[in-house]
Amino acid sequence: MEANLQELRGKPYTMLTLHDPWKHLRAECFGNQEPEITLEAVTSPVEVVMKPVNVEEFWTNIETLPAWSAAISYGSREKLAGANDKQISLNRKLIELGHHTPLESIQFNFHVTGISKACGAQLSRHRIGQGHVSSSRRFQSQGMAFVYPLLGYIKTEAEAKAALDIISEVNRQTFEVYEKLRSDGKLHKEDARRIIPVASSQERIWWINARALRDFFRLRLPRDAEWEIRRLAIMVYNIVNPIAPSLFEDINTEA
Repeated sequence: MEANLQELRGKPYTMLTLHDPWKHLRAECFGNQEPEITLEAVTSPVEVVMKPVNVEEFWTNIETLPAWSAAISYGSREKLAGANDKQISLNRKLIELGHHTPLESIQFNFHVTGISKACGAQLSRHRIGQGHVSSSRRFQSQGMAFVYPLLGYIKTEAEAKAALDIISEVNRQTFEVYEKLRSDGKLHKEDARRIIPVASSQERIWWINARALRDFFRLRLPRDAEWEIRRLAIMVYNIVNPIAPSLFEDINTEA
């Protein structure tokens, strides 16, 4: 998706990367699931939705929503109408001055899969300007899906493999016990789920406005953030920055 947006908008964007030397080892782990994030929806002006426009114009009109909203304050909508460059400039000015309320006019909806229960708990701590619905192990059976650590600090492949093999075997055993409790013990899902490790994979629909997303990046993109939610932040940044660069281009990605 990121590459397509870059091509359609005719602009190059620097994509963030994460140090991940042992991804090939995770592929061999029991039930390994890698994260995926899809942008499912974004706040759009009604006039854009109601009339055919080209892709670049569509995303530009979405990006200018904060400026278009802020223009009400000074009664300057007439001056900004049709002037996308001025609206983008106003976006940047709003951010520079710390007037971030208009950024709440844009909301992004993501479908997130392949994150652990541990990561989901961290993501749930971000409550202002966002919300979510997560897959429930009370109503759904635990699938054979687990999230494994990056272990980027481990220097040798042998050491990384040894650690991942242990975690993989524990997840395998836990899954087998869970299945046994469900079949032989006749336990309900809501009771059997108590043995599921925090490494088990979940999915969620997560919505967040641009102002809250900037704060999320401030907290979760730095190198001292926990690895899994930092990986999530990097993936999300690589989606939204090409869509609305004026809203995210000043984010410190080198921390």
